[in-house]
Amino acid sequence: SEASLRFEVMLLTHLADKAYLAPRLVRTRAGRPWHRSVTGVSILITEWVMGGAVDADLAQHRRRSVRALAEYHAAVRSFPPRLRADGGLWPSLFALERRGSAALEVFTGISGWYLDADGRQRLRNAASYLWRQYMRLPELLHAGGATLPRLVIHGDFGRGAVVLDGGRPGTSADGLAGFARARFDVRALDLAAALKTFARVPGGFDLDRCADLVSAYDEVDRLSPGEVEALPIILRVE
Repeated sequence: SEASLRFEVMLLTHLADKAYLAPRLVRTRAGRPWHRSVTGVSILITEWVMGGAVDADLAQHRRRSVRALAEYHAAVRSFPPRLRADGGLWPSLFALERRGSAALEVFTGISGWYLDADGRQRLRNAASYLWRQYMRLPELLHAGGATLPRLVIHGDFGRGAVVLDGGRPGTSADGLAGFARARFDVRALDLAAALKTFARVPGGFDLDRCADLVSAYDEVDRLSPGEVEALPIILRVE
């Protein structure tokens, strides 16, 4: 939607103002930030961001990637509050806490009419799992008795989103790309994505890697005790 495009434009413009390495918008001749395709659809065009590939086996690359995420969070902390509510195609955890269970009930009721007996059973099993996760959202969002810090998260963090050694003059050396899922939400969600990207091993997580990644993040901006407590919960829910 154009509202989502406007949000992404404002976010990329804000990151450029903060000298953070991220894709730069290619504007039209008239100065508009988005273009019209031949079918009339609005699209964003950005410059290609050059950078090295991330090797998840290298501790240095893992730490630099998480530091780039922390520096992104530091940059968006000053993103104007009046713009945050407009962001994102993806529902926040707070929206799911308020409306998720009701929406699930409606979806299950409608979908059941179009399924055979086996399909309805599988739908009930899936709905039961999702319902249990919705019931855990208050625990997740208020870990340690305080509401978890929120800001405009990246929302799609992974190896493919990290740009190492971008080399653009006047910006940070490392940065991020791919902001289509950015939204105002719980900061710890991005940290959980980083742990899944760089610390997941067969059968669970490498705890030494987890500790090293959290330490790398803390070098830029310390996580709150509630966020550290919430990370295992988020990793189980997602």
